[in-house]
Amino acid sequence: MVVKSGKKQASPYSSLNIDRLRMGVKLQAPIFDADSEKNLLLLASGKTITKGTIENLKKRGIRSVRVHERDLHNLMLGPGESQNTQSDSLQENRLKRLQLASAYTAAQKQAALETQRTDSPWQIQTSSFLNELKPVPVSRYSTGLKNKYQEQFTVQTKITNDIYTQLLITKRISMPQIYDITNISFSQMRQDMDLFVLEGITPIENGNFCRHDLQMSSLAMAIGTQLGLSRHNLIQLSIGCLLHDTGMNKINFKALMSQSPLSPIENLELQKHPIITFDLLNKVHEIPTISKLIAYQIHERCDGSGYPRGQKGNQIHPLAKIAAVADEFIELVSSRPNKAGLLPYQAAESLVYDASMGLFDRNAVRALLQSMSLYPLGSLVELNNGQHAIVVRTNRIQYDNPIVEILDEDGIPQLTNLQDYDDMHVVRAVSRDELQTPVFAI
Repeated sequence: MVVKSGKKQASPYSSLNIDRLRMGVKLQAPIFDADSEKNLLLLASGKTITKGTIENLKKRGIRSVRVHERDLHNLMLGPGESQNTQSDSLQENRLKRLQLASAYTAAQKQAALETQRTDSPWQIQTSSFLNELKPVPVSRYSTGLKNKYQEQFTVQTKITNDIYTQLLITKRISMPQIYDITNISFSQMRQDMDLFVLEGITPIENGNFCRHDLQMSSLAMAIGTQLGLSRHNLIQLSIGCLLHDTGMNKINFKALMSQSPLSPIENLELQKHPIITFDLLNKVHEIPTISKLIAYQIHERCDGSGYPRGQKGNQIHPLAKIAAVADEFIELVSSRPNKAGLLPYQAAESLVYDASMGLFDRNAVRALLQSMSLYPLGSLVELNNGQHAIVVRTNRIQYDNPIVEILDEDGIPQLTNLQDYDDMHVVRAVSRDELQTPVFAI
């Protein structure tokens, strides 16, 4: 789950209580007295924080310091840590960080080997699940089937919650439950990909991580299908998406539901959750290595602006790039206490722009549009002739020319495939509030 921190601070410095300083850290930038109007220098860059350093600052009456963003992550003690116990556990913490880094490096190498043994993720092969899909029907979807998918999604959400609970309490996972979710997804995609995607992109308005992760898994599988992934790769992708927020349960995420933007320190706490997740998943041998890597890298960006390691380009696994696009789209359309959700069309536009700026993989964003259309099912649109219509089917390759229903003069919906008309196209998406009459049935 992505949580935005609001506008960036004008200054790269943040205030940090002196009791939250971590010992043993070498400063990359100077630190200053946070309570001084004269910007009093306390320690120069290159200095190392020691127990004596902290004691001397306290003797001088220093309560808070201004820390540069480059040092904030390393300097700030995490939840449950204190300076009283830090000296005893410092060596243990260093060893744990080294072990985690070693495990991550090993996972990267193993994932690279496994990727080399599989078909290219960006080409349609004989093993591609895409070959199992039915052609897009030129007809309205079944309301009964839509209701069935909704009921199944509710069941899948409960299963996901049970998986989370078991993993956090017992450090074990039920792979049969995971496969129950993926098998339902495969069945739904084969029967009606449009309805499968619709359920995956329906906005949510609360902090339910399980539902978010299930939606993200569904959308990522749809994107991966368009890119030519095999069933095996799609399962790896799904598992990584389903489990990527388990680390959120180990941090204080109450601030995430606040109506105020996250502070730099709160945002830094948030950015620790992929590390916590990877540490948790790495202890469960049944989870595929690539799935662990996906969960760790979902918040990385192709230009290096993501977290937790600021990796970029080929340093990010191809399946993690797909997961990042799915996660970002669902976050954009979902409402939070500090933001309103976007229309799906607006979210798609935002992703297209970000891909052009190098944040996201362009192929993955293009596959997103092919999966759901530029105007997803249920979208209300205005045509260039002034008529309003509702999108009832996608045209995967021609994602800007969906199949729509237009009401005729008698108020009877007429099915229209826009790719068959050179003189008719969508000019914009509209909200339901903009329509006075008629009201379309979704």
